[in-house]
Amino acid sequence: MTLSELNQIVSACRKCPRLVEYRETLPKRSSYKDEAYLREPAPGYGDPKARLLILGLAPSAHGGNRTGRIFTGDESARFLMKMLYQVGFANQPTSFSRGDGLKLSGCYITAAVKCAPPENRPLKEECDNCLPYLK
Repeated sequence: MTLSELNQIVSACRKCPRLVEYRETLPKRSSYKDEAYLREPAPGYGDPKARLLILGLAPSAHGGNRTGRIFTGDESARFLMKMLYQVGFANQPTSFSRGDGLKLSGCYITAAVKCAPPENRPLKEECDNCLPYLK
């Protein structure tokens, strides 16, 4: 299976009813009221031949759940992308949306759980459901 095929499977996943319900019904934060929330699982992205893997826990409710890309459009993205840019793994120091021009070189970013969980706390069974996507 190619990485592109895996990402298509991840993007269509509905294995965890609690996470699907949360991601699809989460109220928008007022600062993003005019933006669309993608409300779908966030697949990994970056260089498939990377020497550095960054594994986050899950997309944030108003970052990855909104943008469709983990470590994008939130405070964690501001910090991480600035650091990746400074050490040469990213072509720019920011990550605002999937179409923002960010390119990673030598680095791949993904999450253990592909959907934003309530209170940023996935259940064990939700982690187990996503585990095959990491192998």
